Amino acid sequence: MNVLQRMQRTLLLLWALLLPWAVWAADNAQVFRVGVTAFRDKSATQAEWQPTMDFLQDRIPGTRFEVVPLTLPEFEGALKVQSLDFLITNPQHYIAVEAQYAVSRIATLVKRENGQIVNRFGGVIFTMADRAEIQGLADLKGKRVAATDQTSFAAYLIQYDLLLEHGVNLQKDCQVQYLGFPQDLSVHAVLNGKADVGFARSGVLEAMASEGKLDLSRLKVLHRQHAADFPFLVSSELFPEWPLAAAPHVSFDIANQVVASLLLMPPDAPAAKRGRYFRWSTPVEYQSVQALMKRRHVYPFDKAEPFAPREVLREYAVPVLLVVGGVALALALLTLRAYRLNGQLALSRQTLAKLAHHDALTGLPNRNLLDERLERAIAQSRREVHAVALCMLDLDGFKPINDRFGHDTGDRVLQDVAHRIKAVLRDADTVARFGGDEFVLLLNGFGDDHALGEVMARVLATVAQSFDYCPGAHVTASIGVSVLGADASDATTLLRHADEAMYLAKGAGGNRYVKHAA
Repeated sequence: MNVLQRMQRTLLLLWALLLPWAVWAADNAQVFRVGVTAFRDKSATQAEWQPTMDFLQDRIPGTRFEVVPLTLPEFEGALKVQSLDFLITNPQHYIAVEAQYAVSRIATLVKRENGQIVNRFGGVIFTMADRAEIQGLADLKGKRVAATDQTSFAAYLIQYDLLLEHGVNLQKDCQVQYLGFPQDLSVHAVLNGKADVGFARSGVLEAMASEGKLDLSRLKVLHRQHAADFPFLVSSELFPEWPLAAAPHVSFDIANQVVASLLLMPPDAPAAKRGRYFRWSTPVEYQSVQALMKRRHVYPFDKAEPFAPREVLREYAVPVLLVVGGVALALALLTLRAYRLNGQLALSRQTLAKLAHHDALTGLPNRNLLDERLERAIAQSRREVHAVALCMLDLDGFKPINDRFGHDTGDRVLQDVAHRIKAVLRDADTVARFGGDEFVLLLNGFGDDHALGEVMARVLATVAQSFDYCPGAHVTASIGVSVLGADASDATTLLRHADEAMYLAKGAGGNRYVKHAA
């Protein structure tokens, strides 16, 4: 038997020994089912969200997460029998099931569309572009309207509320056709002439256009709104994006692990790209959604219970007093317990928020926070016309320190370099750790090229200082600089140009900065 045959037999034996263990581990993983509202096609919903489930189970040992695409009516049966552990749905549906099944929101979706970060959505009212007789909302009277379902927030309730504000009652003044999910059906009904007007969630028209299912020029949007930094066609005000909620039987520990994993997911992760979102944030408030639901008497705000206090007190005075006393005592105890739990929850949220936006080793802002500040700096520069520069910094000579003194000393060097750079920059500037021994400097309103050169000189000098705990070791910096408006007009180009210039500085011997040529 030759060496190759012996290796093959050994590998086969190891596989035979490990296979039962792998099967046992897969069979014994704790399964969590995540219901997701399929406002378009169920198979598309499955494909979009399963990578997010895979991301979670990779980071939470001993678990398996399964996506369960559901229509809104199907959620009712699943929640009744407690077959769902988490749910991702629209805000109006969340508020309804929160009241009925005590689910609680733990995170909110943040999207990035057309280069912009958005955590809001709205409703769209559209018709064919050549329908000259339909120009405004008042023209919908007597028309055939295609909607998804009366329970759909983004494809019915938002539009229903908007039209009532403009004197049009859908139920009395129009002929409404409820076509069900996906919302594409309402779009096709308008395109095929089976309806005069259609309702959809913002983003659906653009998604169908990108998939080659729709030519946007064939449609026009009624009562079109031009919200700042919102990239979609929209007819209504904007509402908070979809929440992720946990069922009451899910343990606090698992919910925390899910939130921590999602908050730390990088924007360029495959799961985020497949799900067409940018990242997750801590849960936002949904008062605007509740206000609309109360205004239109949508469950759980659909009933006003009659109550006659005098009659109750006259007939049941003694039992009422006993009940009131018992309730007061119970409320006092619950309030005390809630106060303590809220304190623990606030501390937990602070910790999670810090983890999501800061580097664990240096305490500097991480890529997520840098992206936010860079977008804000670019927007501010366009309003106030002041200079913004992005600098990519890479340490020269750092690897020999790791090799000679060990990774603990290397980590200490990175921490000291981070503190030194931060000390020579202004409070308005940002220094972030980009990864490994790379840092990014965001200079906001630095003046002219001379002022920029002075800042770079200070940074190079402070990085080049020696470290008394690793004698003989020495690091310098290679810095690439890209200036907004001079050689780049957006965040992506700034980063790319700064990186290219940094490699030029490193190729020239390091311990210098190179400004990207326009």
